[in-house]
Amino acid sequence: MRIKSGVEQAVSILVILATQSEEQPVKSDIISARLKVSPSYLKKVMRKLVVNQLITSVSGNQGGFSLARPADDITMLDILDAIEGTDPFLQVDGLIQSVFPETELAVKGEELFTDVFLEAQMSYRETLQTVTLEAVLEQTIGTSDFRLVDWNKEMGKQDILALQSVNWRNEQ
Repeated sequence: MRIKSGVEQAVSILVILATQSEEQPVKSDIISARLKVSPSYLKKVMRKLVVNQLITSVSGNQGGFSLARPADDITMLDILDAIEGTDPFLQVDGLIQSVFPETELAVKGEELFTDVFLEAQMSYRETLQTVTLEAVLEQTIGTSDFRLVDWNKEMGKQDILALQSVNWRNEQ
């Protein structure tokens, strides 16, 4: 199974919104420029995040995007489902039954084959359900106080050094 690049983009968008220092929306053009991604593709990803209630959109001059709920209430599974959907990993077309069409072996084989992938998918989803955006941010930055950046302002070297020093101090 290959996960679409939109999942990484969605995580990056959510990280930007979760680390916004002031509770004000971040404009999509700022996010697009920061991530160096196509504004049109970014808007498609953001639309999926809005529809799945992970982010909210605020219109107007002071508008932009914000988290729809706290970072501790957004799991990696929420993000994956928003971008990839919830379809099963495996969808069989009946080819296995073509191998031994005159016997029950094909039916039994297809059931076993399907069950293996269903069990793997359930395990995969259960793992993603246990990891929150907040937990990832805390482990990455080294503090639970991760609202450190005003993304609506130009981020300079001083801001980057400040972020690195927060992480360095917390590792000591």
